[in-house]
Amino acid sequence: MKKVTSIILYLIILNSIVACTSLTSEAYQNAPQWDFDHQVQFIQTEVAVNYYQLEIIQNNKVKFQQLSALLLRKSYSICGRYGYKLTMIKGVESVDYKKASPNLIRSNLVATLECPLDIKKKN
Repeated sequence: MKKVTSIILYLIILNSIVACTSLTSEAYQNAPQWDFDHQVQFIQTEVAVNYYQLEIIQNNKVKFQQLSALLLRKSYSICGRYGYKLTMIKGVESVDYKKASPNLIRSNLVATLECPLDIKKKN
């Protein structure tokens, strides 16, 4: 009886471990990640090979300068080198947005990132 109970308990634990680790890569890929240096969340989505979308989730505590610095740092981190093409989609603000619209709810900073292709010459 004790052996059967321990086997059942073992199977329950094994099943719970498998259930916890069965997240698909797509679900993990689109999950918000946290940047501890800038204290913001961001979502990194791979659209195609060498083509990504980065969305930095806006909060009112972090300045635009820090958000854009994070965007540049993550772009370099993803591509591994300079030469990438970063296209801003939305979230860019003007210099005097606080004066012009003090109650403006800022949108997330969204950009597409295209990493340079590795072209190796054949000799």
